[in-house]
Amino acid sequence: MSELRQDPVTGVTTVLEPERAGRPRDHVHPVEASKDATHCPFCAGHEQSTPPSRLELSLPGESAWTVRVFENLYPALTAGDDQEWPAEIDAPWPYRGTTGFGVHEVIVESPRHDDTLAVYTREHAALLVEAWASRIREWREDGRFASALIFRNVGAAAGASMSHPHSQLIALSRVPEALLKELGNFSQDATESGRCVLCGAMSADDAGERIIFDDGVTAVHSPWAAPSPYFMRIAPRGCSATLADATAEERASLGTALVAAARAIKGALGEVAYNLVVHDAPYSAQHAGLPFHWHVEVFPRMGDQAGFEWGSGIYTNVVDPDVAASVLRAGLALE
Repeated sequence: MSELRQDPVTGVTTVLEPERAGRPRDHVHPVEASKDATHCPFCAGHEQSTPPSRLELSLPGESAWTVRVFENLYPALTAGDDQEWPAEIDAPWPYRGTTGFGVHEVIVESPRHDDTLAVYTREHAALLVEAWASRIREWREDGRFASALIFRNVGAAAGASMSHPHSQLIALSRVPEALLKELGNFSQDATESGRCVLCGAMSADDAGERIIFDDGVTAVHSPWAAPSPYFMRIAPRGCSATLADATAEERASLGTALVAAARAIKGALGEVAYNLVVHDAPYSAQHAGLPFHWHVEVFPRMGDQAGFEWGSGIYTNVVDPDVAASVLRAGLALE
């Protein structure tokens, strides 16, 4: 019999239907073969093909950049230095709209075109996380934005238009609805029980042996109410609102956990498309000290959401998270 499960962090309800599951690699969206790097603007030596660097970080002993950040050449949102707030646009009642005010950056993760997260060294992964934290801090200190979202799309099925390894940051003048809902869940649980809802979820997943990776600082879980097959949640063991203020040890640990998650996907499912999203506290919540526990969600692209999911906002998962945890642990062990 199917079950309805709700995640206390996101509030998302999932229908768990393990009877419909096939083999682990059934219904996956594979990553396409890497395109020719000859004209790739993200490769080392092609820097003139992109906007100027806003940040370059190098591994110890390296003179050239390892991670490089610049404005997206085709930004979804923009904000001039002298622009303080989005402007209202003429919209027919009852619609409302503003200009696309915000920041859209590309974070090139490696100078090498064929690199993947699964092969990054611990030092390389830590450097990537340092870049993420730096950009979240940069736009927090700017003062014009409400929140920042970091995401990573791997494969065309996950929305990637470039095969060179990269992630992106978008800073927004408003807090996205999904993040507002999470903030409300953290605040409600803290008010009612005095506890962090994510810390509680992690303890439950520990007890259920749904751990995929854990180094004592950061853990990767297959949550009990995972919304999709082989979904993973990565979070620090210490309760903290923002990656921007993570210590060097915490950043290095997250980097190691990210690599472990990528290797688990590769070992269990092969070269499959996936998305990765960093959930960081809205800037106003950080300033006010509101309860939040930053975390990362990783979801392999397995099939597609259909009419029921779009119409109801309820997800369908055909792989029991306990089974997914076992499969992903085995996949990690293979890599």
